[in-house]
Amino acid sequence: MTTYVTLLKFTSEGPEGITDFGKAWDQAGQNIAALGVRIVGAYGLLGPYDMMIVYEAPDQKTAAKLPLSLASLEGGIKTETWTTIPLGDFVKLPEQLQK
Repeated sequence: MTTYVTLLKFTSEGPEGITDFGKAWDQAGQNIAALGVRIVGAYGLLGPYDMMIVYEAPDQKTAAKLPLSLASLEGGIKTETWTTIPLGDFVKLPEQLQK
């Protein structure tokens, strides 16, 4: 399984448009569980992004379902998703360039 990171930013409607953010997040979590992804962690952030979800998925198409499913959160969000490479594998990449 590959690990992905999705960063979330609330739009100008933001969490003010969600009457009960905790309830909305619980519902989103139930929806996410049915997508074939495994949540590794979810965090509130202080900085340019408001939340981060770290998760595993068997392929890119399955991984793409997570940010798409977050559209169910009222109030509006923007997402950015990254693929990760385990650091042990990442540090070996320069060796592969020399071959």
